[in-house]
Amino acid sequence: MKKLFTLIAIASGLFVSAQTTPRFGTTPNKDNTGRVLTYALITTADEAAATLDTILIRPNAYETIVRPAALNDSVCYKFASTSMTYSLGDICTFMVSKGSNNGKIKFGGSVVLLSTASAAIAVNANKSAIVRFRWNGTKWIEESRVVQH
Repeated sequence: MKKLFTLIAIASGLFVSAQTTPRFGTTPNKDNTGRVLTYALITTADEAAATLDTILIRPNAYETIVRPAALNDSVCYKFASTSMTYSLGDICTFMVSKGSNNGKIKFGGSVVLLSTASAAIAVNANKSAIVRFRWNGTKWIEESRVVQH
């Protein structure tokens, strides 16, 4: 009977340890110097039509910057589902600058949690916004938001 309980305890420990880990690892002799961390830049395009463009984002590095070439009107960024290979602590930063008229940016998808109930962020003409998310193992959590007024 003791052997059965021991086997169950070991098996449940294996399932618990199968969680998402950081890119740099947490076990002895893993690199924790930052040499294995990767960085990426994603440039997106907002079509000039007066409709809400939906752009699917697939961050694939430790730190990804998403920057639209030009924000014409409004855009909705959707994070790809959890089938992507995200690692605990990954960062995705959106740096948006608006042209000569007002617009909005939204965030969507089943793997994103915003800090406020409103998903729309108004960006006024000739202003900028920076929104930063961090992967917590199951969702992209909004970490900070700075909107120039």
